[in-house]
Amino acid sequence: MIEWKKYIIRPWGLTNATFCARVHRSLFERRMPMPTQFTEARRLLRDAKDVLIITGAGISAESGVPTFRGSGERWRNRHFSELASLRAFEQDPRLIWEWYLYRRSLVAACEPNAAHLAIADWAKSRRGVELATQNVDGLHERAGFVQPFNLHGSLWRNACLACMREREDDSLAFDAKDGLPRSPCHGYVERPAIVWFGEMLPKEEADQARAAAVMADVILVIGTSGLVPTAERLIDCAKAARAISNPFGTPSPLVVIEVNLEPSHVPCDIRLQGRAGDILPRLLER
Repeated sequence: MIEWKKYIIRPWGLTNATFCARVHRSLFERRMPMPTQFTEARRLLRDAKDVLIITGAGISAESGVPTFRGSGERWRNRHFSELASLRAFEQDPRLIWEWYLYRRSLVAACEPNAAHLAIADWAKSRRGVELATQNVDGLHERAGFVQPFNLHGSLWRNACLACMREREDDSLAFDAKDGLPRSPCHGYVERPAIVWFGEMLPKEEADQARAAAVMADVILVIGTSGLVPTAERLIDCAKAARAISNPFGTPSPLVVIEVNLEPSHVPCDIRLQGRAGDILPRLLER
């Protein structure tokens, strides 16, 4: 802690403003021996046995992927909420597929950024790292992360309307007579394997993400505004499990670290504000 002298004598010839500016620089630009939030976050992540990483649209926005809260909000004068629903698909499947093929073309032109790569490299270097993402763009997989929990589905998978069996598909256009993809299993029209408004998260991925949250010593939340409550629900799940497992004592600690360029609604213990691509390579550096 910095202690100010009771009296500081101003040298002759310096104005009050110049003198105060020099005092400020001498006190606050020197290296302080106290830990910063960044170094504390780095220590916690290094020492944690189990870590759950949760990513949102902000991390992919740094790769140029449009977000629904930004340039991707509207398409052909339609709001995304008018397009991302089963009802919209049933009314005009061709229109919805045109929108998703357009989105695929945008994502195909993007590359994983430094944040995606840092997460993938860090997970390969140690055990106990799980990743749950709200993004559907597949950039984590392209960066080298093996089997993230795709909580909102994948832009690069189709689902059969008859049995909901999924298959990979990287097509940017369809050649079928009616312009719609059909499933190999039943020959039915396929839908994008995306979680639309009003639908439940895929059970297997959601269960795996909850289990990882319960086990985690640290939850690292990156690039989500919190308007979609996925991250907050996983954090609540982890805290509730700790309280139940130790009802008469102090629950084992859970630390939530957030990395975000913009203010958010995510409850956290440490908030690191800035671009994920700038922060994560240093934060996760081995």
